[in-house]
Amino acid sequence: MRVAITGATGFVGGHTLKALRANGHTPVALVRSADKLVRVEQLHGLDPIDHLVGDVTNPGDVESLLDRADAVIHAAAVAQIGRKHKQQIKSTNIAAARLVLEGAAKRNLDPIVHVSSNSALHPPPGGIYTPDSPLSPNPVGFYAASKVGAERIARRLQSEGAPVVIVWPGGIFGPDDVGLSVGAAGTARLVEARTLPNTSAGNLIIDVRDVAAALAACCVPELGPRRFGAFGHFLSWAKMARVIDEVSGSKLRTPKVPGAVMRAISGVGDLVALLGFEPTLDRASANFMTTLVPGDDSATHAALGLTWRPAADTMRDQLRWLVAAGHLTALRVPALR
Repeated sequence: MRVAITGATGFVGGHTLKALRANGHTPVALVRSADKLVRVEQLHGLDPIDHLVGDVTNPGDVESLLDRADAVIHAAAVAQIGRKHKQQIKSTNIAAARLVLEGAAKRNLDPIVHVSSNSALHPPPGGIYTPDSPLSPNPVGFYAASKVGAERIARRLQSEGAPVVIVWPGGIFGPDDVGLSVGAAGTARLVEARTLPNTSAGNLIIDVRDVAAALAACCVPELGPRRFGAFGHFLSWAKMARVIDEVSGSKLRTPKVPGAVMRAISGVGDLVALLGFEPTLDRASANFMTTLVPGDDSATHAALGLTWRPAADTMRDQLRWLVAAGHLTALRVPALR
C-alpha cells in the first residue's frame, strides 16, 4: 500500500522508510528539505522516495500528502530539551497530530499509525508501562505535555472507531542518522566524559530499527484501533554502564548520586536554558532519569511477531556509528577500533 509518512528525515522516520520498503510498501513522505531526504536515501541505500516538500503544520501540505496515500504513519515531532524549544514543541506537536490524524480519519485511511512516547504515560499506575496505561495527568516537561495532547487526539479518534494505531517507544537508540538524536548525543557525552551517574531508577532502551520494524508491521488494514508498547529493555543505570563498558572496552566511572540530588543539580540546566544555551541536563530529563520504570511489550511481540535486539547490540552499533560519523572520539571505544 501507499503509506504517507511524516518526520521521514528524522531518526525514526529514516529507518521507517527502509522498513516500509522492505515490507513491500510504497512510502510517500512529507519533508521540509528535499536535500535532507536525499541524504537519508543515501544513508539507508534507498531508491528515491516519492515526496512532497512542505510543513506538517500547514493544512494544505498535509492534505496533499494524505490525498496520495492509503495509510499514514505520523512520526513527526519536535523532541528537544531546553526552554528555547518550548514554543516550537507546543506549536508543532499537537497541531501536527490534529491535522494528520483527523485528516487521515476523514479520508478513511487505514491504518493511521501515531508514534507517541512513554513520556505520555509517565508515571504509570502500578509501576509499569502497558498499552492500557492512562495518559499522564501531570506530564513532566514541555515535550511530555505535547505528547499527551497529541495522544488525546489519537485516543478520541480510536473511541470513535477510527483505525488509529498508537505505538509507544521508550528511549530510542541505535545507528545511522543524518542528524544526532537526543539518545545518541547523550551516549556520546557520557562516553567522552567516561562517567555515568549511578542514580535511582534506570533507562528504557529500544533499537531504532526495531521501532521502525514495528511501525511497518502495523501497516495492515481492517484491524481497527490498536495499541502497542515498544518500551524496550529496562536497564538500571549501573547495568547500562556495564553494557557500555562491555561493548566499548572503556571503563565508565559510576558515582552514586541520589535521585533527589540529581534533580536538584538539574536546576542548573534550567538556568542555563534561560540564558539561551542548550543544557546538558534539564529538570524534566532528570525527573525521567530518576523515576523511569519498565514496560510490558509482550502483546506487541505476540501480535506483530517481533522481538527486540539485545541492548548490548544496539549500544555497540550506536557507538560504532558515532565514531564513524565523527560524533565520538575513537580512543574512547578501544574495543571497537
